[in-house]
Amino acid sequence: MTEDNIKKSLRYSIYDGAAFAVMDGFTASFLTPFAVALNASVNLIAALTYVPQLVGAFIQLFATKLVEILKDRRKILVASSFFHAILWIPLLLIPYVTPSQKYLLIVYVTLQTIFAQLINPVWNSLMGDLVPKYERGRFFGLRNRIVGATSFVAALIAGFILNHFSPKHPFLGFTILFSVAFFARLVSGIFKGMMHNLPPDLEHAEKFSLIDFVKRMDKTNYGHFVIYITLFKFAVNIAAPFFAVYMLKDLGLSYLQFTFILAAEMIASFLALGIWGNLIDTRGTKLVLYVTGMLTPIVPLLWLFSSNLYYLIAIEIFSGIAWAGFNLSSSNFIFDSVKPENRVRCIAYYKFFEGIATFAGALLGGFLIGKLPAWIFISSIPIVFLISGILRLIASLTLLPTLKEARLIELDVGHSFFKKYLTIRPSEGLVYEVIGKYRKAKEKIKQTLTKIKPKKQKTIDKKEAEAYKKRLLKYIDKNISPKKEKHELTNMHEIEHIAEEIEKGKVRK
Repeated sequence: MTEDNIKKSLRYSIYDGAAFAVMDGFTASFLTPFAVALNASVNLIAALTYVPQLVGAFIQLFATKLVEILKDRRKILVASSFFHAILWIPLLLIPYVTPSQKYLLIVYVTLQTIFAQLINPVWNSLMGDLVPKYERGRFFGLRNRIVGATSFVAALIAGFILNHFSPKHPFLGFTILFSVAFFARLVSGIFKGMMHNLPPDLEHAEKFSLIDFVKRMDKTNYGHFVIYITLFKFAVNIAAPFFAVYMLKDLGLSYLQFTFILAAEMIASFLALGIWGNLIDTRGTKLVLYVTGMLTPIVPLLWLFSSNLYYLIAIEIFSGIAWAGFNLSSSNFIFDSVKPENRVRCIAYYKFFEGIATFAGALLGGFLIGKLPAWIFISSIPIVFLISGILRLIASLTLLPTLKEARLIELDVGHSFFKKYLTIRPSEGLVYEVIGKYRKAKEKIKQTLTKIKPKKQKTIDKKEAEAYKKRLLKYIDKNISPKKEKHELTNMHEIEHIAEEIEKGKVRK
């Protein structure tokens, strides 16, 4: 695949993200208000979160099989996007055709989730192959900023539309929102179809079942990460479905006030993404994941102290900053810790557990709201916020220290003729890599090797040195291909041995 194809594909992926952001901005934060406008109960609103997520979790398990059968990731992405788009039509017709059958809201959102969940692992797999490894933080930071800005503008417009039409025509605003979402999702699918259709590496993919994955979860860095995200998302979703209900029903905020609070979070997220992306590229994913994993538990706790509009906006600014770093670092952690050929399967299993966690969390949250007393608060929802924050913090304090950094971090570790890098591996601790991480690494090593000259003091035989040089360069050719941009190191003991032997050719002081 040429560099031009990569650039075009990445550009189209940004356009795809912007179109998706229009749909997301017009709908993601307004599905719960739509349910509230339909006079749905708290339990139905909770079901609107956990039923689609449960079904979507099991659909994830078919994503890998679908890729193996079709061997075409682009077809899956385009078809899923189009079906997702079409399902906005029956959703917007509910208030006019079947207003009493509120359960249909769950049915249509569940069908949408099926296609959305099919997209997730396949898209992540394709993007993981397209984006060069050490540009991921920068690229996804840029893409997420564009998506965030577009989503912010879309959500702001959506809020004004709802606020304008809701007094006289309570559902006309939602009809406009869902119609725009339909067209935006179609455009998103078109841009996916314009991306380069890089074939998946099925030949080298390891085939392991979900049970095999579970058995090894406590033995791998990625497994520890999945356990952490699963428990963390469980804690998050105890409260997540009910923030909109709390604002619109308990606090009585207008759609415009509700939109201002959402906008504050989006702006903060937009501004913070560039900073988090640079930190990931320079300091690694674990640092950002650790910091934001400690910040996000604070968010629901802050909702306990005041219902003042400006205070809530300040909370959401903090929330936007924290969640921007958490989401960016967690997605990068997946790319860094999973082999490209196993990415679809590993992401599918990750999304499966995330979906189960979302289902269980929302189900528990809805149950607690119906059983707990309000105490000193307006309703029992703030108590659920408190429980969610405490459980998030416990998950982060317990499991974040078990994660290891999964990407190479460049360090200045001496004046050897080899440029060295430090990586941290679960089974090996600190490992000094003698292989560079950039495309020019191979040429630089070749140039350096040719400068090694025998001195008057102890040297090694020229033929022996040449043999070691060939072995090293052969390894570099195999593992750092400028075309494939692969950086996997599989036999460090052999390479370290070769490096040590070649370095013997230098003058000993």
